[in-house]
Amino acid sequence: MLVPLLSLIYASTVLYQVLVVSKLPLDGLYTWHPICSNLFIVFACLGMWSAQSIRGKAALSRSAKEPFVTRHAIFNWLALFSLVGAGATIYLNKERAGRPHLATYHGVTGACVAGFFVMNVLGGGAMNTVPSLYKYIKFHRLNGYLLFLALLGAHGTAVWRGYAGFKTEPNGRYALVGLLGAMALATLSGVKLSLLPGGAAAKAKAN
Repeated sequence: MLVPLLSLIYASTVLYQVLVVSKLPLDGLYTWHPICSNLFIVFACLGMWSAQSIRGKAALSRSAKEPFVTRHAIFNWLALFSLVGAGATIYLNKERAGRPHLATYHGVTGACVAGFFVMNVLGGGAMNTVPSLYKYIKFHRLNGYLLFLALLGAHGTAVWRGYAGFKTEPNGRYALVGLLGAMALATLSGVKLSLLPGGAAAKAKAN
């Protein structure tokens, strides 16, 4: 539960700065980009935590896994809807302002994460409904971890540069980037290499 807790602390801090300190108006498209982006990171963390919770007795049978798999799917779909909101609001805002798209590191990393996240969520859904596709589950897991690390990087570029009205002192930026780093380390500490491509075949069904 550490990673979701860290994500809540991070998202709450950013949104407090955006909505309370910087006072960005809720009737502006630009404001909804950080709101949706931070909902995305929270739901993505909850989805990953649900998947990583399939350990021990929970991994012994399909019926035992089912509640965790269901929560994983629900949180990932909520993350996907939040991602669509984040992408739509920033796209429309830039169109209205006549500003170029994908002109920053944040824009490029965010767009890449968005595209691959959509494919990974749809792939996970396909594997859950078509049994013959389950053989690709290790790649689904690996893609999920890589995407999450890229997501943390995209958020890091946003808070570091002060996008979306987020203006804070250097110490504040260090603290938020530190939180993102802590999320990365906590996530990696829960990775079981046997469940990824190249892992022990005998443990392939452990998750």
